Amino acid sequence: MPSQSHGRVCFLVALCSITLFLLLLNSSINGRSAACRHGQYSCSGQNDIRNSTLGFEKILVINLPWRTDRRDSITLAAAHTGLSLEWINGINASQINEKAFPSGNHRQMPKGNVGSWRAHMNALRLVVERNLSTALILEDDVDWDERVRGQLADFGIVSRRLPGMIAQFDTGGQAHVPATENPSHADPVLDAIELAKRSTARLPISNEPASSDPYGRDWDIIWLGHCGTSLPPHQVSSPTSLPQVADRFMLSHDPTVPNSSDLRPSHLAPLDSISSIYPPHTRIYHRSYRTLCTLAYAVTQGGARKILYEHGMRNLDKGYDFALSEWCDGQTKNMGERC
Repeated sequence: MPSQSHGRVCFLVALCSITLFLLLLNSSINGRSAACRHGQYSCSGQNDIRNSTLGFEKILVINLPWRTDRRDSITLAAAHTGLSLEWINGINASQINEKAFPSGNHRQMPKGNVGSWRAHMNALRLVVERNLSTALILEDDVDWDERVRGQLADFGIVSRRLPGMIAQFDTGGQAHVPATENPSHADPVLDAIELAKRSTARLPISNEPASSDPYGRDWDIIWLGHCGTSLPPHQVSSPTSLPQVADRFMLSHDPTVPNSSDLRPSHLAPLDSISSIYPPHTRIYHRSYRTLCTLAYAVTQGGARKILYEHGMRNLDKGYDFALSEWCDGQTKNMGERC
């Protein structure tokens, strides 16, 4: 018969084993949670920015089948950051039947632009066919920061807040005053830096309520990746009435924003005007205006339907990114676009 001391030893060993297991389990959970926050794992629910589709229902990547090098590169980047992708085949313009084109001067367009247009239409059609609530569409030469989930967490707050702020801002006046106007040629009352101060809200926002829909739905396009954009024009009621309502957000001291001297679409392009209006390493979130290149953009179901109709059925006479930019700026058929 085992002694009482032997029984106590067995009990203590079992207790220590259970405690050690719980500590290891807790450490594993905490470690995985930290990894989720830093984008090292795909995790959480379908609508969570930390998941494998960044809080969108799908991530679609357009890739020409013969550009296996780009597919390899995107695959490795996605594996590193825990993303799940679905591929959309790129299109050679010669594959498109003449009867499939909408009206417009598409014959004057470069063949590469025509193929790109059709591939994007196919991606949008898939969003509509599957009734996806949201989708992120990428081109295969895109790149992203490994801290993308942290970036999108801030973007999610903005995308839920900004549409209402813009609507309030737009009711305040009639005259258009470019925010990117050179201050040296501007009326002092309408100085670009002063306009920026008056029209910019700051992140982070305290007491931001949790949301099961990380980006909201009050938008058609979120233009996440581009090769150039401009600040939208301000609206003020008179030269002496500066805007009192913000129509954009800023995040100061963002380590993922390049130095001001590098804020240009290419090494030969002039500096972006944002570099002279806001302090270094400031990220600005604003409505799309004169944005170019469709490297990465998200659409809602409603947005996909609008764009597919406008650019897949109604008209085609320029490159898709130029056409989409004009549509977002309200220069083509007004469909209540929200970009």
